[in-house]
Amino acid sequence: MQGLFIELKCPKHGLERFTIKVKRKFNMPSNEIKLIFRSKPKPDLRYVLVGRNVEEKYIQSYIIKYLREKGLWERIITFKPV
Repeated sequence: MQGLFIELKCPKHGLERFTIKVKRKFNMPSNEIKLIFRSKPKPDLRYVLVGRNVEEKYIQSYIIKYLREKGLWERIITFKPV
C-alpha cells in the first residue's frame, strides 16, 4: 500500500479529494506507526511512517481513529487504499 485515497464533503468547496502517503521505514521499531504533520500553509497530516511489520488493516484503523478524533469521519465519502 502506497497511500490512502480520501474523498470528503467540504462545506466550502463541495468535494475535496486527497491522498495520505504511507512510507515504510526500516530504521524504526518494526510495529510502530507515526503520523507526520506539515506546518504550512496550515497544520495538517502529511504522511504516515510505518515499521516493516505493520499490516494494512492496522494502518487503516489507525487513520480512521485519527479522522474520528479530528471530527472528519462523518464527512468521508470514499476511503480506499492506493
